[in-house]
Amino acid sequence: MHICHVNLASGFSGGERQTLNLIQELAEQGVHQTLVAKKGSRLLGEVDGIQGLSTRETAHFVMGHSRGSWNLIHCHDGKSVYWAWLESVARKTPYVVTRRVDNRLGEGLLTQSAYRRASAIVCLSTAIKEVVTDSFPELTPCIIPSSYSGFSVNLSNVRQIRDQYAGKVLVGQVGRLLKHKGFQVTISAAKELIRENPKVHFLFVGEGPDEDWLKEQSRGLGNVEFVGYQENVGNWISAFDIFLFPSLTEGLGSTILEAMQLDVPVIAARAGGIPDLVADHVNGLLVPPGDASALSRAISQLVDNPSLSSSLKKGARLNLHKFSPQRMATEYRSLYQDILHGHS
Repeated sequence: MHICHVNLASGFSGGERQTLNLIQELAEQGVHQTLVAKKGSRLLGEVDGIQGLSTRETAHFVMGHSRGSWNLIHCHDGKSVYWAWLESVARKTPYVVTRRVDNRLGEGLLTQSAYRRASAIVCLSTAIKEVVTDSFPELTPCIIPSSYSGFSVNLSNVRQIRDQYAGKVLVGQVGRLLKHKGFQVTISAAKELIRENPKVHFLFVGEGPDEDWLKEQSRGLGNVEFVGYQENVGNWISAFDIFLFPSLTEGLGSTILEAMQLDVPVIAARAGGIPDLVADHVNGLLVPPGDASALSRAISQLVDNPSLSSSLKKGARLNLHKFSPQRMATEYRSLYQDILHGHS
């Protein structure tokens, strides 16, 4: 078995982190792999040194098609589907598509053909599966959720963060600063809590195109702070008392798993695939998407009720084995084997 992973994203977000997790775990299992990625991408640097992995750079999905020795292609982002479609047309190579977002698929002929030609469509969540099935009723996509990454944590650095905010309840949100991630909802909740619970301090970890707009929304709020991109985000998540994930739309929300893995209670929006990860009052709290008042009430509930916080953390630990990198890799490897057996 030789798997060719294709991820042509320019940046490094959740999809690229999950591509890396899978490649690392399959390498541990001795699977021969190749990664095709965009020239100069961070993903290429992240995979450097992984045993049994070769890499190939390309600038566009119509390029980088010299013959390789792989017998199955795994597409990890939108552009990679077209790269694999070209390989399939030219060489009959089967391919798997992982769909990571819950927005409706395009209706162009190339998109339609590329998805119908795939040997398997994998969705991260129930919500994504429903969208794919609506677009392609004849397909039967399966669900393989994302895994936690097991971020490293330096306890000394965590203490430094905590000491910097001594006496505060740290409520954190991590991710690209984008409107659909719901940072503006958190800011509205902060406005409600600044008088009701002045100990609560909000930290936004990340950067993105909506940063200036969000900073304008928070102007004058002493309980909201943007700390920018952080190299070791695990230290920051570990320093939080509460982790927020109030996205308005979301394919799954794998950063939630990082908080759970680091034993931080989660409050998230009941949007997209998030309920596949968070069961309300079992391993986290769910609030309606876009409802700042419900978010502020949930924060106050956790701040005022330590026993609830402990219960949610316990529930998260009991459920976390379902989202390990080992389990994700095992499920994908089984799918690869089924496809190759049927293709032989």
